[in-house]
Amino acid sequence: MSDTDMEADEHSLFSGEMLSIKKGKAALKESQESGGIATAAKELPPPQGIGMAVAFDWGLTVQLLLMPIIATVLGQSSPVKIPGHNPILSKALLFVIAWPLACIPALLGEMIRRGRNWALRIQIVANLLLSLVGIFSLVKLYRDIRAGNFWPLVTEVILVIISPLIVWRLSRPATARWFKTATVAEARQRHGGMWVWFIALWAIVGGVLQTVAAMKGR
Repeated sequence: MSDTDMEADEHSLFSGEMLSIKKGKAALKESQESGGIATAAKELPPPQGIGMAVAFDWGLTVQLLLMPIIATVLGQSSPVKIPGHNPILSKALLFVIAWPLACIPALLGEMIRRGRNWALRIQIVANLLLSLVGIFSLVKLYRDIRAGNFWPLVTEVILVIISPLIVWRLSRPATARWFKTATVAEARQRHGGMWVWFIALWAIVGGVLQTVAAMKGR
């Protein structure tokens, strides 16, 4: 083998080693960057208000499901009345309207639990509007209390205290950042297991109370 061939082989070997070193450094840098991003993501402050929002939505679902049942079992007049028709038809119509309508807050609550960003915007706007409704209803609450009816106080607490609190907590930068970056799998993992049962329990309690308050407040 000539000196020229040996020099060419040495140069090729050296170039291969340098290329391997560069690839190793690039892989190490990429690994460090991805690890840094993952660490930074874990260190981000947790989202706020998700549990309250889901409990609020599911509580409304419970109320819509219970209203026609209570109206039928207890023989109360249906909120949906058809002039000139049998009351039984009005109660049947209440089932037809209330139960499909209950799917809307149930779906919204589930989308909030799954971290859907579009659901966050809808939730904030909805709770903001309901907060305004609660404020405008304070005069009626005052009249009801003076008349000895304290049940509307349950509704006002939900609308004037809980609803604005949901708006405030969901509007936090940490919450908005989480909804933009979290995947559905991450959101379900975070808000799964016992969390779901705990929120569902609060939704049932709140929904039952609000149903009774709505019936007594009429």
